[in-house]
Amino acid sequence: MGEPYFLQYQLSDDRVVMLQFSNINDRDGCHISLDMYKAQLGPVTQAVMERILAKFQGTVWGGLDQS
Repeated sequence: MGEPYFLQYQLSDDRVVMLQFSNINDRDGCHISLDMYKAQLGPVTQAVMERILAKFQGTVWGGLDQS
């Protein structure tokens, strides 16, 4: 297994989460899907992020405080 791939993403409530993937294609697909959701359907909440994240076999690696 190779090194993990990470995606830092800001949710609609301004919290920043770090998402982890084992595959670069899953990371990129998740990022595209999150941005498309935001552009076409509205704010990306935690529930929306978790639903999209599950489709790409990702996990929440950690949350970062907005400073």
